[in-house]
Amino acid sequence: MRTLLTILLVAATGMGLLFFGRRVLKGVEPRGTVPVLTPGPKPLELSPDSNPTPGVPEPASSAAADLRAEILDWNQQALDALDRGEILRAIELLQRCVEANPDDPVLARNLALARLRQAGLMIDSADLEERVAALELVENVLDALEGDERETVAARIERWRARADHEGSFFSSGNRRFELSYDGEQQGLRASETDLLDRLDKAYQEFGERLGAFPLEGKRLRVVLYSPEAFTRLTGLGHWAGGAFDGTIRVPIRTGGIDSRLDSVLRHELTHAFVARLGGGSTPAWLNEGLAQFLEERQVSSLRLKAAKLSCRGAPWPSLTSLGTNFSTLGDETAIRRAYAISLGFTAYLADNYGEELVLDLMRAGATGSSPEVVFRRQIGFDLGAAWEDMRQNWLQH
Repeated sequence: MRTLLTILLVAATGMGLLFFGRRVLKGVEPRGTVPVLTPGPKPLELSPDSNPTPGVPEPASSAAADLRAEILDWNQQALDALDRGEILRAIELLQRCVEANPDDPVLARNLALARLRQAGLMIDSADLEERVAALELVENVLDALEGDERETVAARIERWRARADHEGSFFSSGNRRFELSYDGEQQGLRASETDLLDRLDKAYQEFGERLGAFPLEGKRLRVVLYSPEAFTRLTGLGHWAGGAFDGTIRVPIRTGGIDSRLDSVLRHELTHAFVARLGGGSTPAWLNEGLAQFLEERQVSSLRLKAAKLSCRGAPWPSLTSLGTNFSTLGDETAIRRAYAISLGFTAYLADNYGEELVLDLMRAGATGSSPEVVFRRQIGFDLGAAWEDMRQNWLQH
């Protein structure tokens, strides 16, 4: 079986989260207006198959041979289309395959996975009709899946449906860049929606100027505010999560007043939206997490960096490679917290020593088919690992 494409059901580059320990944002009142990235559920990775042989028997006639060759060609064209991001074209080709040979389980699975990928892009749309269409698109995909794969996909689809049901009565408002959705009965939120949208717009303008791009033009980004209990249930995240980005910005908020952390939470999650659109889908976790924390404020305070350094005192120092993937794989909460602290520290170190533009170039590397390591060596002249070691020595000695 040859794997040609990885399908991520978590939108964009995975789930970007805000790590707050046991903090939860309080509600918002008029005049009030995130995070350390936190790990979410491991992205679901499913791969279409380029070799649909089980239900495509060896031909017994020239006509059958022609049909078999055509089906194999359609399947390959579909996988190539998926690789280019042309998902609707892939679905069209795979539907043609399944209609021609409905008994082939590989073709049926490939079509199911293509529909899942398309639904994953649609489920976080600011357009309600598109979100409804996403659920309709995955209505029968489980019929083509088996075993653990089927159970994993079923759980993801059930979470999508639970969110849709929960958010069905939410109040929504927005502007040309953002859609804000929340429980209209939460005290203070309706009176604060204009203020929240203004804060998001100002952060977006600032980030666009700093990062040199305005990626939300023409497509609105959803921002959904939940009660803490609903946030935990609908995202599957623990008490440590202060926010999440999975194509939609999701934030838990309690009623009862303005929380001073809300601005930083929104900025943090908005950073993930920028990285998802500008980073080519391969930005390593340490950079994604580090940049999101770095941009929580206009300028990172020395006290915050000092606290990050102290939190790592006496602990084993991780390799840069080990911080390249979702931090949830690190295990316990303490290790995850240290990973965020070190990611912030290294991002700030690179910005201080080589310039913020270099950090942004590292983030953009994936969009050009490169990597942060290659970009760093090309621009600076030595390995990124040497800078990592220098930062380590600095933190250990001071």
